[in-house]
Amino acid sequence: MKKFLLILLCLSFCACNDNKAPVEIYHTGAISGYFYAHTLGEDNKSFGGLPALKNLFLKKQMPFLLFDSGNLLGTTLEGQFTKLTGSLKLLSTLPYTAITLSAEDLKFGINDITSALKDNKIPIVVTNLKTQSGKTPDGIKKYLLIDFEGLKIAVLGVLSKQDFDKLFRTGGLQAEDEIESLRPQIENLKTQGADLIILLSSLGFERQDQSVGDKALLEELQDLDIILGIGNREVHDSSRIIINQVPPNLQKVALLTLNFNKNKQISSYNQEDISLDASFFGEEENLLQEVNSLKQQVAKTQTRHITKIDMYLEGQGQNSDLGLYAAACLKRWGKTNIGLMNLEALGEDLPQGNVTEGNLYQSFPFDDKVMFLKIYGEELFKALENNLNTQHPAALSGIEIFYDNDKKIKKILIDGKPLQKNQLYDIALPDHIIGNLDGYEDFLNMYEFKNTDRTVRDIVTWCLSRKNTGFDNKSAWQQI
Repeated sequence: MKKFLLILLCLSFCACNDNKAPVEIYHTGAISGYFYAHTLGEDNKSFGGLPALKNLFLKKQMPFLLFDSGNLLGTTLEGQFTKLTGSLKLLSTLPYTAITLSAEDLKFGINDITSALKDNKIPIVVTNLKTQSGKTPDGIKKYLLIDFEGLKIAVLGVLSKQDFDKLFRTGGLQAEDEIESLRPQIENLKTQGADLIILLSSLGFERQDQSVGDKALLEELQDLDIILGIGNREVHDSSRIIINQVPPNLQKVALLTLNFNKNKQISSYNQEDISLDASFFGEEENLLQEVNSLKQQVAKTQTRHITKIDMYLEGQGQNSDLGLYAAACLKRWGKTNIGLMNLEALGEDLPQGNVTEGNLYQSFPFDDKVMFLKIYGEELFKALENNLNTQHPAALSGIEIFYDNDKKIKKILIDGKPLQKNQLYDIALPDHIIGNLDGYEDFLNMYEFKNTDRTVRDIVTWCLSRKNTGFDNKSAWQQI
């Protein structure tokens, strides 16, 4: 009898242990440059930041997974300073299993992207990002397949094609349709025996611009198990796919706890947001020093006074005042015939009144260097006519261009004189234009060029600090 009870007890114990231990998935997203803690509430407690997040994981005993859904940079000055390269360096100090990127993370262009991916130590998964030849870019994975606590877990990542297509500096990279790129990979991972398929999404649940969001993925990709997305937690009607969203700005980290049955199927789950209370978790010292150094650098730019201007310089639009001012500055500083500024390189408007270095970083977010170029009048004419027919004509100074309804140039005046086909003209312009020739292809026929080590931002600062704020805020492009 005792022997029978012992056998029964053993069988009961084994049956209970057929269920797997819970799997903890931690999830960040839309960090948006908020790498350090911020003081919040009436009691002035500090919440958020990478040092507090790192300390949370240093105290963990059980194995866990950690993911990020992209949008590391946002529009903060911290994001402007670190760019993708610096942001990944900061995140690499934490035990991330994998992350994805948003289109916003790639906005500083191919040089920053290449630099970031070259030294990066975190697996980055972006399923719908390709080179022109259709390959996954070096340093990016189209999926990740990992073994974790006896589970075969597949990880995919997706960014917005519509947002990516608005970028101008991506050096031949292209975004494919979100759903059509994910579908075959999900089928492939199922055939490879994936027990769990996780999608890291930077899309947002439902977008106002009608482009693809997580809601559309829910409807079209039924074989997904989990979508780790961005946005404050909401209840979504999905019979199968778990949606786990994380609040922005790294004040909280999302935790998804999964329970599995003996068949490696999710039997139940729990979702919660953990507030990163720095007084409770503490802050890891080495990382704290690093983010504090960044914080101090940003604070200096926000307060360093450059000048005071008496007009508001709007950054956007074909007749952008800021673009025209920048073109005039390049011409004046370079002592050239023409100054040229590509308008897509501009950020926020420059406000009337006191201007700080921080304002200039936000108005000129890219580190484009100034280039001097000599080109014959005939090739200059072709380049300007080509540019006129693009969706992003440049702002120019020192030149007048007259064109008709058919977008054919009828006359060009330089320094008030008609353009001469056989004459060499000097142009000061951002070097990005030569590296991204959409609308400027004929500039490749330049006679001579010289690169400087000065950024466009430096030159505009030079103009402002010398009170060179007067300029003709009239577009060079005039229809006749």
